[in-house]
Amino acid sequence: MNTTDRRRRHPLGAQRGISLVETLVALSLFGITAGTMGSYLVQQIRLCSSNYLYTQAFALAETELESIRAQPFADIAAASKTTRVGEATFTLATQVLNDTPSAGLKRVTVNVNWNDTQGPRNVAVQAIYTDLQHY
Repeated sequence: MNTTDRRRRHPLGAQRGISLVETLVALSLFGITAGTMGSYLVQQIRLCSSNYLYTQAFALAETELESIRAQPFADIAAASKTTRVGEATFTLATQVLNDTPSAGLKRVTVNVNWNDTQGPRNVAVQAIYTDLQHY
């Protein structure tokens, strides 16, 4: 059997396996990729948790504004309360400015504060109310 016949049987020539260097390079690339994806996933989980808390804060502010709207105009006043949703504690502070932006109107601002894993957070929602006069 000559050398040309031997090459035809083994298209890779004398190479029959994977070397140790190739294996180490492949494993190191896999490790770098897995590490990068792991930190990316942790960051996404934190952002998801933070977005959930923002959504809860806006919902609490909206609920507070709706409960204020149900009150008689003369009874709308500043208030403060604390609410717990899951593991987070939210503080709602309602501020009322009379005759703002003009006479006969009340500007109501609801500030919602809570602590996140990344520090203190705050959202504020405003509404303007007027007294309905029935004729």
